[in-house]
Amino acid sequence: MPIRSHAPSAPAAGPTTAPATRRRALAAALALGAGIALATPLTAGTAAAASTTCLNGTLAFDHNDAEAGTHKPLVTQRARNSNWELWGRRTASGQVERLSSGLTGATDGRFSACHTGTAAPRDVHVRFFSSAGTLWRVVGAGTAKQGDPNWKNTTQYTFTTATRNTPAATTDLGTVKVPKAMQQAWKITDTLNQLYGKRGTGSLCWTAHQTSDCDQLTVAWRQDGSSGGYWDHPSFPGDTSDGTDWVVLKADDPDSKHLILHEAGHWFQWQLHNKQWPPVRDCDGHSLDRGASAACGWTEGFANAVAAYALGDSRYTFSTGDSYDLLDQRVVGGWGKGDWVEGRVAAALLELWGPNGPDGGNWNRTLKLMNTYVSADFRQYFTQHRPLAGLPTTGAAKTIINRNTIVY
Repeated sequence: MPIRSHAPSAPAAGPTTAPATRRRALAAALALGAGIALATPLTAGTAAAASTTCLNGTLAFDHNDAEAGTHKPLVTQRARNSNWELWGRRTASGQVERLSSGLTGATDGRFSACHTGTAAPRDVHVRFFSSAGTLWRVVGAGTAKQGDPNWKNTTQYTFTTATRNTPAATTDLGTVKVPKAMQQAWKITDTLNQLYGKRGTGSLCWTAHQTSDCDQLTVAWRQDGSSGGYWDHPSFPGDTSDGTDWVVLKADDPDSKHLILHEAGHWFQWQLHNKQWPPVRDCDGHSLDRGASAACGWTEGFANAVAAYALGDSRYTFSTGDSYDLLDQRVVGGWGKGDWVEGRVAAALLELWGPNGPDGGNWNRTLKLMNTYVSADFRQYFTQHRPLAGLPTTGAAKTIINRNTIVY
């Protein structure tokens, strides 16, 4: 069986095919934070009397917001950096084909799907995909298990707007809503912007190990999925399993952005280590407040810290809406102590990376460290690898880990 890095459990006492877009061009659009990606007409040359037709609008989705509490209110959010394609006929008698493609706005979810040709296109519509360039995607597989009918199903979620037979030169579609049955797929797609935007490298890819032809993060989700909440580790030395290297989420897991980013955080650590992984054992049944092993405390604690850091808070929120402030838990009686406890490790990392922390106000130096060294546990990260990377282990840094019950 492949190793599965699951989302943590609560403390015991506590509450169609992918779009054919060019990888580097779309990665550049994401990295530069383009408000609206330029449409990419699929025609060559310049017509003598060009005619431009645009379908404009804003892509949005509804979702249950676990971060708002256990009542999980239904809120509307704009879908940022989501792939779209414009389809239609170049002439009245022509075939329906893809006319242009691009991304919704990086901050506002706006799109301007345009085609320029010798005549206005006919029978046009916009098709949206649950992906961002070729950097990440959400697919319809319900599980990562071999033998499951949906195993390695790479079909993305997609839907189209109503067809406009003879649209005006500029047609405002207003707010286009993702259909209810697939809105969680777009919540996942949108949430991953939070991690990509803080990836800590000038590379257009996820880490400094790649500068082009970027690895793609795949999230498998189904509304009726019964298996999920883990990263399906691809393999490790001596392992004969065939893991997918996908994040797998079930049903309502995406209600929590923290849960999405926690599982993506495992994949991100794998990428930071250039596809190496610490030898993790004895991690079944791990929780925020109880230790399973030193390696488990490190990898799960890092993933918890990734989620909080990407979202700009210090919490871990479950899909139920139950939420724990990791920085507050250090003073709560009953929690386990030391670097086996993922909640302690996560809190220590967040304080080290904090605005007033000793690491320079962000996590970038730790990410650079992880590009070079694969720490077996938090002890090795702190006592051996931080000094090699020029990061402090005394003074404020030592005070932070001691405050979180980690003493070396």
